[in-house]
Amino acid sequence: MRLANCADALYTLEKRWLDVGRKRWKTALLILLLAFIWGNSMLSIETSGALSDAVMARMNAAAQWVGLGENFFSFMTDADGDGVEEADSYYIRKAAHVTEFAALAALLRSMQEKNGRRRSLRAFGIAVICAAVDETIQIFSHRGSQFRDVCIDAAGAALGLGIAALVELNKKKKADRAQ
Repeated sequence: MRLANCADALYTLEKRWLDVGRKRWKTALLILLLAFIWGNSMLSIETSGALSDAVMARMNAAAQWVGLGENFFSFMTDADGDGVEEADSYYIRKAAHVTEFAALAALLRSMQEKNGRRRSLRAFGIAVICAAVDETIQIFSHRGSQFRDVCIDAAGAALGLGIAALVELNKKKKADRAQ
């Protein structure tokens, strides 16, 4: 009887230790993700544009490698109004916003202990606040701040929360089937 109690105590202790470890990893990941998001917002418009163009070039190279064509991800527009269409990385940058904030919101949701809608609403609210901070940082890097980008970030957060909820639902269904 005492051996069973000892095993239960060790199991509980191990579970708590693992939970603390997970929280630390998630906190570290959150800090790194915010540093990445806000760090990119501190870049000048020229540096940010060059980085986006480099990402677009790598994506086009990958698209060509799989047979989709050499300019699959190049969206041709006359962004500067000179009558000549050039490859524009606008959609690449916006896709990056959506991806970053989808990951941020899903991570924020997973860091909260209680389940339910409130957990998702809190994560969404915090992600939108982070998006507003992101746009504020861009004012100081002379890139300008746009409400539209906060809305795009919010859409990314909603997407991330939706995916996280579906993954959690799928895990619950699998656990119920296993029993």
